[in-house]
Amino acid sequence: MSMSTSSIPSIDLHEDVSAYYIYSGGGAPLGDFGEDVPGREADIPKYRKANVRVVFSAIFPGIESFSPEESRALLGLYGRWLPATKYRVPQAILWEHFSIYYKMAEAYGIKIVESLTDLEYCLRGSGLCFVLHLEGAESIDDPYDLVLLRRLGLRSLGITWNYQNKYGSGCGVKKDLGLTSDGEELVKMANKLGIVVDLAHASKRTALEAIATSKKPVIVSHANIRKFVDKPRNVDDEVLEALHKNGGVIGISAIGPLISQKPRPTLSELVDHFTYVRETYGPHLLSIGTDFLGLLGLPAPEGFESIDKLPALYAKLAEKGFSEEDLRKVAYENAVRVLKANFE
Repeated sequence: MSMSTSSIPSIDLHEDVSAYYIYSGGGAPLGDFGEDVPGREADIPKYRKANVRVVFSAIFPGIESFSPEESRALLGLYGRWLPATKYRVPQAILWEHFSIYYKMAEAYGIKIVESLTDLEYCLRGSGLCFVLHLEGAESIDDPYDLVLLRRLGLRSLGITWNYQNKYGSGCGVKKDLGLTSDGEELVKMANKLGIVVDLAHASKRTALEAIATSKKPVIVSHANIRKFVDKPRNVDDEVLEALHKNGGVIGISAIGPLISQKPRPTLSELVDHFTYVRETYGPHLLSIGTDFLGLLGLPAPEGFESIDKLPALYAKLAEKGFSEEDLRKVAYENAVRVLKANFE
């Protein structure tokens, strides 16, 4: 390897930055985002250290609540008990997330990406940029609301979280009803407006039907491969094949229970997911989508516990035969290709 793995500019397709504040750290230590806080999965010094230029910054408008049945379902999905999630006036919570991101942009000099020009600036420069992403469409009353959200800077949209909504089935539903007619309209509106469609957390049928509906490449921003861990939160080969034909990408996550059945996965086990996709479909399908700051206590792999360890992941991929060209694709080129196809 002639290229240093720490010199590659990177794009992370999913981090719950605003939720870190709304959920009082979400299990991570609290502190100024401009400081390198030990034990916190991501902050500005860690991004600098790993040369992360662009972060898809999630807006998750659910609240944590109490429901034993839902917590049992989440235990089945993630292998660990988690509080239930409810959507009470998600539109109101949506505004708080937007407000946090714009305040962060002012406080830390972060650029909110709204165009290809912004994206190119981010990759050329040394600053940090956020792509604003809505994780689940519960706060959208009508597909036309995307027109308004786009004016606020939204550039990426997840159709569902784990549950059912008016647009489609999430991966945690008992009966997979797929994409609804409203969901089809939402995908078409996102395509029209240049908003990337994200199918992380979607059910299999919703994912396949959304890919079939979309005229532009889509993403699965943060998930892993069903071949290794057979949970509905992961994607199987049928979805990967459809994503491959669509020209989209999957961001491989650092969510421990989706990587391995062990209490704590290894970096090598995480790399197995990347290697399988590369060997089966090619390197153009792969991206990074850590879910850092949104793990809520779920374990990340040993050796990749925080975003500053990204060079260690690239070094491990290189050991497994990923070329310099492959690593650039994984780090940023594949994500840029999808963004360009949507933004243009």
